[in-house]
Amino acid sequence: MVKKDEEMSVSSETKGPLKSFQALMGEGEKFSRDKLYTKAIQCYTEALDLLPPDEDKATEKDTIDRLNGLVARSSCYLKIGKNDLSLQDAEQSLKTNKEFTKGLYQKAEALYAMGEFELALMFYHRGKKVRPDLREFQLGINKAQEAIDNSVGDPNRVKLEASGDLSIFYKNDEDESKKKKKQPMGYVRASQKKDTAVQRKQHAPVANPKTTKQILGDLYEDRAFLEKIINNTVVTKANTKTGDAIYQLASEGLDYLDSRTEFWRQQEPLYARSRSIKKLEGDEESYKHIRHELEAIDDQQNKDQFLDARRRGHRLLDFCDRLDERKFAEKQSVLADVYSRLGNAYLELGDYNKSLEYHNRDLKIAETKQFSERSSRALDNLGRVYARSGQFPQAIQVWEKKIPLATSSLEKAWLFHEIGQCHFGLGDYERSKLYGERSFTEAVAVNDTVWQLNAKVLVAHSQTKLRQYREAEQTFVEALALAKDQNDVAAERAIERAMKEAQDQIAKGAADTPPDRTEINYEIKVRSNDNILYGDNDQSTIRLTIYGDNGSSGAIDFRTDENDPKKYDGQSVTFKKKALDAGKMTKITLSCTDIESWPLDSIEVTDSKRKAKHRFLLAAPIDATTTIVDLYLEGSIVSSDATTKDEKKNKTLGTLVSRQSPQTTKRNEPVPPSNRTNDGNKNSKTTKPDEKKSKTPKKDTTTDKKSTPAASTVNEPSSNSNKNIGYTITVQTGSVEFAGTDANVFLSLYGDKNKIVRFQLQKSKNNSNPFERGHKDEFEFENINIGQLKTITIEHDGSTIGAGWYLDFIDVTYNNNTVNFPIDRWLAINENDKRIRLELEPNTKPTSKIAAEDTNVENATEYEITVKTADKRSAGTDANVYISIFGDKGKLERRQLKEAISGKLNLFESGATDRFQVFAADFGKIQRIRIEHDGSGIGSGWYIDSIEVRYVARNETYKFPVDRWLDSGEGDKRISLDLEPDKKPGQLKDENNTDQKGNTEQNRGTTDE
Repeated sequence: MVKKDEEMSVSSETKGPLKSFQALMGEGEKFSRDKLYTKAIQCYTEALDLLPPDEDKATEKDTIDRLNGLVARSSCYLKIGKNDLSLQDAEQSLKTNKEFTKGLYQKAEALYAMGEFELALMFYHRGKKVRPDLREFQLGINKAQEAIDNSVGDPNRVKLEASGDLSIFYKNDEDESKKKKKQPMGYVRASQKKDTAVQRKQHAPVANPKTTKQILGDLYEDRAFLEKIINNTVVTKANTKTGDAIYQLASEGLDYLDSRTEFWRQQEPLYARSRSIKKLEGDEESYKHIRHELEAIDDQQNKDQFLDARRRGHRLLDFCDRLDERKFAEKQSVLADVYSRLGNAYLELGDYNKSLEYHNRDLKIAETKQFSERSSRALDNLGRVYARSGQFPQAIQVWEKKIPLATSSLEKAWLFHEIGQCHFGLGDYERSKLYGERSFTEAVAVNDTVWQLNAKVLVAHSQTKLRQYREAEQTFVEALALAKDQNDVAAERAIERAMKEAQDQIAKGAADTPPDRTEINYEIKVRSNDNILYGDNDQSTIRLTIYGDNGSSGAIDFRTDENDPKKYDGQSVTFKKKALDAGKMTKITLSCTDIESWPLDSIEVTDSKRKAKHRFLLAAPIDATTTIVDLYLEGSIVSSDATTKDEKKNKTLGTLVSRQSPQTTKRNEPVPPSNRTNDGNKNSKTTKPDEKKSKTPKKDTTTDKKSTPAASTVNEPSSNSNKNIGYTITVQTGSVEFAGTDANVFLSLYGDKNKIVRFQLQKSKNNSNPFERGHKDEFEFENINIGQLKTITIEHDGSTIGAGWYLDFIDVTYNNNTVNFPIDRWLAINENDKRIRLELEPNTKPTSKIAAEDTNVENATEYEITVKTADKRSAGTDANVYISIFGDKGKLERRQLKEAISGKLNLFESGATDRFQVFAADFGKIQRIRIEHDGSGIGSGWYIDSIEVRYVARNETYKFPVDRWLDSGEGDKRISLDLEPDKKPGQLKDENNTDQKGNTEQNRGTTDE
């Protein structure tokens, strides 16, 4: 029986029928995003029904619309398992244009889902031939090839032997070599050309046969067989067609097994896992059940079914908890395996706290049982969680513990690169460069060109940040050669843009000039538990360097005068030093020369420019082996013992940094409020570093007894007449599906006397887990009196997967007054106007800044927007592009230009002209437009030639000449332009672009920070 809602047209659910093709496509896209695929299919079907049935009479636009509609519906059919219908739509889309890339990709996906891996592989290759720059086709080729390889059969059933008389293989070779062949005259086909000689390399013997045999299991015999073939000079006779072919096949097989050995060493393959659990008498059924469940969890995670994997993992965990360890001696090992898989599932689901909890449990068992490989696995996973959530100090600490456990050069290449990325994110470009060079060395050792490329890019970007532009140019040249060897078109384009930026800086003379940063005053408060014990060297020194989002401050000597021979004794003291402005502080380092020991407690640094005060703690003790030691922000130190669940909940998560390109990411750092007094009564008793690391900051006894959550910026200094008052913030999360968020939430209050900027709402009074769906959370704190509340800003940092948040309202209560701020909308990067930051006025509901498709509004009007990118080197961009249109009757704000009329996927390329169709209310006569991009991606700078906006109904065309860069590294550094018809824009004179008309909203919104 068909359900009623399946028979009903989707358009009937709205107030009026949606008769526009674009409107129905938009509705279908929305349903598809919400995973309501059946409704999406209905929308796409209705949209396709609106097009002319006779394709011969259809316009070019109708044809493009039909193709896009078929592909969209095909994708939805695939999601609900109707593979045959998906294939049918994909094939229909290819009838008109056999090189339609979306259709090729969708047909390949449908064939893959149906198990037709060979056919799928063929269409993935066809798509890649048409669009070699699209990564999706290469990924499809990889997975189809892997599926084919896996479908060949069980390797255990085939036992090969290197025996018998193999000379027959060479008889033909020898006979052919004796024959005199006539040289072909004229044109020689490619197939007739002489084969190039096979390059033979030396294969290193197995370093640890026992371990390798345990990891490979039955495949170890196959590896030994391949090794025997390679070493047999008769079988693999050089410079013969058959011998070279056998050698090449055996060599590739050996390389594959060796690479998988290193991978499985961390991931624990089924072969090794079956031996890690001893079959004990009486526990055969338990053993079989555990092995089956672990394999099932792995399979679900490989298919991205992380919710199912998590549920299954918890069921298996309950089963293992009930096992009697006296009868099942491997219980702890099994528990560690389950914890590891649960941690990975929670990571992919975006629950970083849970992921950390389970990976820490895995690490605790591994360290207790002294399982070095499991310890390495757990540290690896912990580092990934920290890095993905933007907690770079924690990631560095964890991964540095893993370095001694890394056994292969390939593993070290990856590890050094990731540590370097984290240092880059903290502004320590010297260290990121160093680790990038170490990563490259290890990648060369195993001839891995992918990691060679990644390492070179990291080094080059670090050199750019260090103003070593000539060195950066050379490194980019080397990286570009590696990208071309790998046929990575996207990497080539990004590297060329970044290299051009370095070359432009060289041309400007920037390579020979010091950093164009001003010096500011820092107050450095050192808290020590005892004197420094110096070595015998008279030249012993201590220097401090501050790092932030502007780079480093340079070395700061602890002596009053650098020429003063008297050494700093290490006692608690306050320095006032002038140094380069490092920006928002992320960490500090101490360079120590010839120091035996120093029981340092902490260092507090105050930035005079931003009025920001940060307390830094040691990541490792200072002893005779110390040359450089890092101090990280309070709350960022990872304890050597597994951290408990409650402690993890109190940690702040940051934003995710791209793995493809190193970019400085601002983190939310806990900063004490400006009215907090110094803890002069702090106990001076010596505390072990491990004891300090897991403790929360000590509350000052001179402040009020109520706890004050950390804020990420400091409030403006208040006058002595301003006394602290109490604030109660009530936050109501909506009841729609997936309304809650685990991201970090910040609130700013702006009054007529003062303001409180980016106060973190961290500990809810009535809910242990705040901002859950349908929850009302209350936060209480005391701070300066801001006077009458005028506006507030609510935002989150998007630090978790699925961080989108649906917010109903916020109430602010102070001085017995309650002010209501209605919201009723998403704060999500994938919803509505994609904002995660809102400025709110009392009793006023916010409006959308990125207009939705308005084809369903009365008198919807069609506009055609033509954007021409200049035909010059590196003019294109991969950033997200937005347009706003302002007329005398209305406006359209921040519409993203993402779907061209032509259907092509790679937009805004050098020399390209892209046309877009926009439906919205009538603006009247267009007075100006705003074009902007978000600066995402390496070398996101964009050189625009011109823009045209055509009012289709009236056939009016407005031309906007541009002929300039939108680039944060070019000219006036603007990435947003306001344009008037027939007027070419100029350059802002102020290079700092401060408080000028060209500032984007994002720049204006962060001036208080």
